[in-house]
Amino acid sequence: MNISTRLPSLRAALAAAVILSVAGRAAAVDPAAGAASAPASEALRAHIVEMIGDAACDGQGQCHVAGLGRRPCGGPESWLPWSTKTTDSRALQDAVVELAKARIGENKAAGLLSDCQVRPDPSAVCRPRAGDGKKTCQLGQGGIASPI
Repeated sequence: MNISTRLPSLRAALAAAVILSVAGRAAAVDPAAGAASAPASEALRAHIVEMIGDAACDGQGQCHVAGLGRRPCGGPESWLPWSTKTTDSRALQDAVVELAKARIGENKAAGLLSDCQVRPDPSAVCRPRAGDGKKTCQLGQGGIASPI
């Protein structure tokens, strides 16, 4: 058997090895695996969202943004608006730091990389909410959509 007749077999074996490797990695981070395998950062993020609530405000001076998580190259993964009217700033800061530490550990454990693109603080504004007109702190232009 010469190289030209073995080449298709080698390609097939290599393709199978790649598919099995990718499938093994996908199974290791399967989000459907249940709450028991959920990363610690999910509970921390949920706690922060609960602390912030609806971010009610009376004026612009009450609105701020919290950078949540930690990208592999640094900087927040997302931004969330919050209000000094309804949120304890010290408790929020402590929770944000804990979330960042958790995400750093998870990123390292998973061997994640990112594009290292700088994402600027989108700022927050106090304005009426579209659904009901209640004044809340909302992300300014260019921010990632808020779950609130």
